[in-house]
Amino acid sequence: MKTILRMILRSGFCCDTLPALRLFLRGINTPGLRQLLIAARIKFTPDILEGIRRSGLPPSRQGALFSAAMNLFRSGPTFKTTSAGRAPAADRAALEKAGPDGLIAEVGVSDGVSALGLLEARGGRGVLLTDRQDAFRYKDIGPFRVFYDKEDGAVSVKFLFLYLCLGLPAREVPADARSVSLLNPAVAALFPEAKLLPFDIFSGTLPETAAAIKCANVLNKAYFTPAQMKRAVANLHGSLREGGWLIISQSNPRYENGEAYVALRREKDSFILAEERHGHELLPDLRSPLFSGLVLPGGAA
Repeated sequence: MKTILRMILRSGFCCDTLPALRLFLRGINTPGLRQLLIAARIKFTPDILEGIRRSGLPPSRQGALFSAAMNLFRSGPTFKTTSAGRAPAADRAALEKAGPDGLIAEVGVSDGVSALGLLEARGGRGVLLTDRQDAFRYKDIGPFRVFYDKEDGAVSVKFLFLYLCLGLPAREVPADARSVSLLNPAVAALFPEAKLLPFDIFSGTLPETAAAIKCANVLNKAYFTPAQMKRAVANLHGSLREGGWLIISQSNPRYENGEAYVALRREKDSFILAEERHGHELLPDLRSPLFSGLVLPGGAA
């Protein structure tokens, strides 16, 4: 029953055009209209992202619409929330700790705009953008466009103005499936060499060990349990060079200056809790028996 209800709630009418997207975004931010739009189950498919790319709008305008559209999509347990400049303190910490030449990787970067501060500071070099879902895959079968969610293999179907989230697992994405890249066109215009690489924080390994990994607005209790976050921290350890830094950040108005982070320094088989700012919600767990042996106490206040 829960599966059927979830399928109904995620399905609805779709109209993948820029005018429809603009009207929807205006309405979703208007208190009176927001609930009506949610009740009407108006949906957009990944086709809207390609429509934005082909729009001919200036890159900055394309980028703003692209990020706004990305915020409407869900990937597994998380929403593809994205915004530029959300974690300036984490950016500063990563740049400082990596030094001028050390590789900085940002995980869970969604469409890449959250890494613009790092890219601008580095002139587009030495910054690796990663996300578990780097693209939406799809295949046209007759009048139907079938989307495959890389996050959980779920199948969704677009037919005319209907978008059906079937909730059926796909054994594998067809080899001839096409892709809709999730790299924001504004990022691509400013930094043509930038690439968005697939990377799973729970099981993946970066192609090159990093001096600093920025993990902003990914590891939080709205998405994962402390035990799940421990798995991610343990796995990210393997993608850092000795002495490298894992910076876990969260943006929330409840924190001073709207952001809190912890900085863990890799030391052999463990991390040292070396620094923290503004009381990140994960801090008590990092100091608890759950993380014993993985995260050791350090100089963090």
